[in-house]
Amino acid sequence: MTTIRFIREGIDVQCKPGENLRDLVIKEKLQLYGLKGILGNCGGAGQCSTCFVSVEGGPKNSLSPLTPVEEEKLKNRPENWRLACQTLINSSSIILTKPQSPPPNLELLKESAENKKLPR
Repeated sequence: MTTIRFIREGIDVQCKPGENLRDLVIKEKLQLYGLKGILGNCGGAGQCSTCFVSVEGGPKNSLSPLTPVEEEKLKNRPENWRLACQTLINSSSIILTKPQSPPPNLELLKESAENKKLPR
């Protein structure tokens, strides 16, 4: 088992390596989408670009490499952003959901998440 630490929500979720990040978020009933995504997401096909997450910590290869869809859809986004629907989990990682609307205390949340030992 591996652990995904969701810093906005303040929870750690156990999952199996190879699991899809979007599927994990939905299974855990976490909020992945902003209003645009709630109204018109593509259901995980990588076409709507509404399931943004940012990788805030963990080993460099904790998630699968960018897919060709992500390379196209994330061209003008920060380097640590991913599309959850295109991302497979390899090992433990620290994730921020909805990075396009960061919480006002983001730096504090990141610091707190990074200070707690992340299970491998």
